[in-house]
Amino acid sequence: MTRVIIVRHETEDPALFGAAAALVAAREGGQVFWPEARFDYSCHPDAAQHVAADGALVPSGLIWVERLGLPAARPLDALRTWDGLAVVPAHNAFLKNAEVLAGLYADAVEERKVRIEGNSFVDAEGQIVGWRDDHGRVRLEMPEPAEPSGLTFAIAGPARQFFETCPAPLAALADAIECEAPGSAVRYLDPRQFLPVDFDGVDGVLLPGGSEMSAVAGQVAMAQAARKVGLPIIGLCLGMQSMSTAVARELSGWENADMAEAAPASARHSFVRIESGEYRLGQRETRPVEGSRLARILGSETGIACNHRYRLAPELHAGLETRGVRVCALGGSPEQNIADAIEAVDGFYMGMQGHPELSSRPDRPHPLIRAFVAETRNFARTRRA
Repeated sequence: MTRVIIVRHETEDPALFGAAAALVAAREGGQVFWPEARFDYSCHPDAAQHVAADGALVPSGLIWVERLGLPAARPLDALRTWDGLAVVPAHNAFLKNAEVLAGLYADAVEERKVRIEGNSFVDAEGQIVGWRDDHGRVRLEMPEPAEPSGLTFAIAGPARQFFETCPAPLAALADAIECEAPGSAVRYLDPRQFLPVDFDGVDGVLLPGGSEMSAVAGQVAMAQAARKVGLPIIGLCLGMQSMSTAVARELSGWENADMAEAAPASARHSFVRIESGEYRLGQRETRPVEGSRLARILGSETGIACNHRYRLAPELHAGLETRGVRVCALGGSPEQNIADAIEAVDGFYMGMQGHPELSSRPDRPHPLIRAFVAETRNFARTRRA
């Protein structure tokens, strides 16, 4: 028997696409199926940046389905062969075709309305079905607040970028903080307006990924500033590219290098299109370099969600090493040797071309992001002592 619950949640934030449905499914043991969505990418450029298990790019808000312990959300068409409870999110602001919800194949269809009041998801009867914490994480239960730790982490981007559009980087940082440095504060720094003085009082920096190229110049400046003072810094996808570019500019002849995607007219490109034209999308295996710090951190967890068409320029593999930064993981075929990650010989300066944040969970942070938070905690203690 196929039973469908349509969860109507009126929100203008793509980061909450499917969140209310995920809460209902988690409480009632259902599978989430999502209808085709449309987003205004001029307002929310990263509204569809979640990498699904089948390698598709799907709405970023569907991360909550997996973070609540459910199987990955499935496209609505898959409902035709489903037998059991199906939960379907209905956000009028994002529905590409509202009529599809009227013709659902099911033995029984029920509609529920959910709204947000403060930090609570509330149904039409006034019952709380879930929560949203201070870091935007959608949860079944709200944890007890931790005592302030005195640590401050900076994440590159305005708060609205993570609360309204693409929540995974902030959620993953919060997961690691909860395990390694509970009570730490998070500061949001828009890279488009960055000045080195903005790092005053900051203990560690996270540069997220994304498709917004206007953030690149500021991310590179952040990487340069952190590197200058030895501040722990981690880069995810675009963040790793920014960190690599910052080091490349220390090389003779590369002072004005930029990414081909961000500045196609630049004379020298730190990141170039993958020669085969490949689009690395979906779950891939990375090959950590033996003896690298990354190899120790990852252990057997070498699967990584990827979403990129560009690679570190091959001639920079050796070039970065002359500046104390090495390629510490490789992807693609052995002939390609695409740089999947970088790390500095000294200090914590690490970046990964993929998206480790997508596999982070509240009770199981991704090991690289967890290592970053732990290193930041130790760095801050040493500096203050």
